[in-house]
Amino acid sequence: MDSIIYKWALVAFLCSISGIVLAQVVEPALMERPASNGTATMPSDYAISSLDILNIEIFGVPELSQIALQVDNSGMIAMPFIGRVQAAGLTTSQLSQSIAADLEPKYVKSPMVTVTIKDAASQKITVDGDVTQPGVYEILPHTTLTQAIALAKGPDSVADIHTVSIVRLGSAGRNVTAYDLDAIHDGKGADPFIQANDEVVVGTSGSRKFVRDFGSVIGLLTLLHP
Repeated sequence: MDSIIYKWALVAFLCSISGIVLAQVVEPALMERPASNGTATMPSDYAISSLDILNIEIFGVPELSQIALQVDNSGMIAMPFIGRVQAAGLTTSQLSQSIAADLEPKYVKSPMVTVTIKDAASQKITVDGDVTQPGVYEILPHTTLTQAIALAKGPDSVADIHTVSIVRLGSAGRNVTAYDLDAIHDGKGADPFIQANDEVVVGTSGSRKFVRDFGSVIGLLTLLHP
């Protein structure tokens, strides 16, 4: 009799501190929602990688422009007149400036160079935290944050969909940027592109974790005191 009283006293205590949490219904995984019309753009700090395909336009000098020029395995591209140019590791803006400097003043006066990414090579990222299947995944060109999480089968039952981070290593060190998946799916935020070697980390919701742990406690008590 005492054990039964103890069990229900514990249940009452847990219910009192959980409050409205127990009444919440776990939100379905965001990957099941329809995609929003949020705008996604290639980050300005995207570093060109080997096997990326570039479009290089020299304004007013079409014979020097290059369409669908692939970066080779050593990170170089071949340009008319100036020869091999280092591309990997540079942003499109930095490569534009490098090509312009090589062209001027010997070949083109005040060249206007525009470099764009036509196609980014498939590369790998890590998806970690509270997702259904954490792991290392290969991404296709222009993979977005929500698509990366979908590769890991979406957020799990205790995920904090309002706190999802992209961890990126850059020249200045480790950079962490947080995003709200709910806002992205509602069209209130841009769906950022993922870069090679990024780590996507989905945070934990304290309230959802409590609900899960609470259920485990009740299950254990049931086994101990049927």
